[in-house]
Amino acid sequence: MQVILFAVLAAGSTVVGGAIPLLHKPLSERNLTLLVAFSAGVLLSTGLNHMIAESVRAAGHWGALAVSTGFLTLYCYEKVSMVHACREHDCTAHHFGPAALVGMGFHSLLDGFAIAVSFEFEPTLGLLVIAAVILHRIPTGFSTVCIMLSHKFSEKRAWRVLSAIAGLAILGAVAGLAIPFNDPFYLSLAVGLSGGTFLYISTSDLLPMAHENNQDYRVPIFFLIGFLGVLAASFLHD
Repeated sequence: MQVILFAVLAAGSTVVGGAIPLLHKPLSERNLTLLVAFSAGVLLSTGLNHMIAESVRAAGHWGALAVSTGFLTLYCYEKVSMVHACREHDCTAHHFGPAALVGMGFHSLLDGFAIAVSFEFEPTLGLLVIAAVILHRIPTGFSTVCIMLSHKFSEKRAWRVLSAIAGLAILGAVAGLAIPFNDPFYLSLAVGLSGGTFLYISTSDLLPMAHENNQDYRVPIFFLIGFLGVLAASFLHD
């Protein structure tokens, strides 16, 4: 039940991010950029220093293979469907059809799955993962709605799609709990798979978005705060 609650919080953070443009609430470009940079640091450090490290420690080369599988799965799907984070209302570089919506939902599903398997593997790891998921789902929700509005979605339809994408995080958590990982070895592979997706999202989606504004010196500072904060947690845990 605790895992489902955290998945609901992750879904809620997606809706909160998407509600900003839908409710016409002001959010400066600079503040969004700093949030994205911080989220990228937290997500990347959680993936590298906790999820991937634990998977490789428990499963060795098989854990590394699981990480690669998670990374390549998102890469291949995203490049095929031409899905990419974009927060500009006049963004015209991306195809936005059913495949794109499925891709965004797939991201959300994997986030929920990561929460479930991480908690099952180790509760402390699960807490770090949920923090990383909540942080990066806010700019993801914002970006998703901006893309929909730029492609002439009505606000009512955008709300429906946003809610459906957010809800898939809960479905992902249910799936993670339902899969019988009776052997800790296979559970560690699932953690590695999720860590690979964190690695991809942080480096391919969030960091490029954060560094679109190359004139703000605070962007790398916020990234490092997020990254080093999670890294410090790994030493405290040990």
